[in-house]
Amino acid sequence: MNTKIVKSLSFNKKTDSKANQKGFLGKLGSPFTTQSEPVSPVGLPPSSHSSSKLSELSFVNGSNLEEKQLFEDIEQCRIALDHFLNSNINGAEAILKPHYKDSMYYSLGYSFILYLKSVMTFQEDDIEATLSVLKHTIQLAGNLRKKENSWLGSVTSWVKGTTLEDVKSMTIVERHAELVYAEAYLLKALLSIIHDESVMSFLRESLNIRSSYSAYMTLEKYVNQVNENEKTYSSLDNDFTSGVSLGVGCFSLILSMLPASVVKVAELIGFTSDRAHGLKVLESVGGWDKHHDGSIPQEKDINTGLRSQLCNMVLIVYHVILSKMIPLSNVDIPFAETILNNCLDKYPRGVFFLYFNGRLMGSKKLLKESEKQYQLAIDTQKDWKQLQHMCFWELGLIYIMEQNWQKAYDIYTVLQRDSNWSKAVYTYLKAVTLYKLSEVTEDTTIKADYMNQVVEYMNQVTGEKQKIAGKSIPMEKYVARKARKFLSQNNYLLLPDLEILNAFTAYDFMSVDILQNGLSRINTEIARLESTSKENRNNFYYDDLCLAEYLRAITCRMLFDQGFDTEIMHQTHEKSLQFVFNNANKIELDHYIYYFSHYEKACMLILDKDYTKAESEIQIVLKANDRGTYSIGSGPHAKNKYSLASALVFKCHNCMTKIKSESSSK
Repeated sequence: MNTKIVKSLSFNKKTDSKANQKGFLGKLGSPFTTQSEPVSPVGLPPSSHSSSKLSELSFVNGSNLEEKQLFEDIEQCRIALDHFLNSNINGAEAILKPHYKDSMYYSLGYSFILYLKSVMTFQEDDIEATLSVLKHTIQLAGNLRKKENSWLGSVTSWVKGTTLEDVKSMTIVERHAELVYAEAYLLKALLSIIHDESVMSFLRESLNIRSSYSAYMTLEKYVNQVNENEKTYSSLDNDFTSGVSLGVGCFSLILSMLPASVVKVAELIGFTSDRAHGLKVLESVGGWDKHHDGSIPQEKDINTGLRSQLCNMVLIVYHVILSKMIPLSNVDIPFAETILNNCLDKYPRGVFFLYFNGRLMGSKKLLKESEKQYQLAIDTQKDWKQLQHMCFWELGLIYIMEQNWQKAYDIYTVLQRDSNWSKAVYTYLKAVTLYKLSEVTEDTTIKADYMNQVVEYMNQVTGEKQKIAGKSIPMEKYVARKARKFLSQNNYLLLPDLEILNAFTAYDFMSVDILQNGLSRINTEIARLESTSKENRNNFYYDDLCLAEYLRAITCRMLFDQGFDTEIMHQTHEKSLQFVFNNANKIELDHYIYYFSHYEKACMLILDKDYTKAESEIQIVLKANDRGTYSIGSGPHAKNKYSLASALVFKCHNCMTKIKSESSSK
């Protein structure tokens, strides 16, 4: 491996010397604070990790020494993972890095840390270093996998993949090698698709994902067969079974969320989609499958395998994070809260769990509590500023909701400078928050200076777009369009803060008072627009009016769902959406409003439990996408694909699943 690249990955680099600056950003801590000094435990050196050593041991004393070494390595990786989950990343790295070249599990653990870092930074050096370590992990696992005795057997294995009979004849070490091989290949494939934008790379890595999936399915069949034959006591170790469950569960959940057309194609090449099975498999690892009542599993029911906490994290992400982004079935937030609290008891300093708790508090409309959790996570995590950026992002949305424009602007200034996730989005959000700050600034000189900066930022947005796997990022295309609209309208946008909050599905976190304030602002803008004489209306008059009515509909549904003035909210919701449908053909630029309004109507119909009509609204969006014909609106772009179309279609497909699930349980 290129040692020069590895050197560049040290997580102990000193941060900005302005660490102790005062003010809001200084209090936030992260990119400006010095790193913590965690204990740096040293893992036990793998005394016999190379394949040659293993072969020698096997010759001397059968497979017992191989197995002993395997489980010693796993135990050290478990200690490293505990450090990692409790925010001592330096400590985890100190255990794994010295031995990753010689041990399959050390290598897997180290590559997992590098993988997380690379997807957070999107730095070329980080990605290349991660791919290098993953390739090494694959090589180490490949050396320990079961070998075929003949060239014919090798060819057959290459064509058919690993079979159930193959797994049955494997040693414990070989089965673990098969599992690690599948895990490492999956991580490498996902990262390579982002890194290498060529068609050949996409096809090659897609085949690798398919091979990884096939391996997981075969290993699951083996686990199920062993458990069926050994009902009182399983001879399988928890480290192996938790790994199989993690892979099967993740694949099942991800495939279940894909559009039906994609799933049909995936099924033709061997993939299967079963959300309920995926959740059950993940729950069974921690013994949670029998504890949806809020109780805690007994120790004897818990699989304490190496990947058990990762299974818990996937469950929390599904119920707490994803369920607020897209409409999902089988969501149980109280159940996820029980799992999360249990994880926080074990890892009280864990930045991931503190972040999850911040999202959970947000879903309960407790924004101050949510803010405290994010701040605690920022103060706790000093090793990776990229992990802090997750919390910065959430804080920025909270400050926009609370109309705390200065704090929001400060947050996006930090993110735009230090994070590589999306410069275009950060720059746009800097512009929007400064634009709103200028509106409440009384000093004319300062206001003019703010607006000059806003114009400068808006001009930068389009040039900061990037591509992943050769494709533009939909959200970046969206904010670039909004920035161009701002400039074409003589430096003006209608309610840009509420519009972007909707784009990031943040309305679910708004309390009644915030929603009421937003409704008042929307009503004021609608009254102003309606009172504008025809001769004074600009070319985008109906874009603004339809946007305001659409935002009013969303706000009314949220207030309705929280039990506020339900009859009036329901009536206003219906009236606003009908206005959009009646005037959609007059929209010049923001054609997305029409399609999102049909989705919005479906959301209210689901609350009304009118599932048949809700499905009809969803079908309007899906049929337009299937045909590829978009003929709503006016202007030269009326027939083009609208902003965030893929995101909406993704939501609609999952909404259909939710409709079917809820209607069948009536």
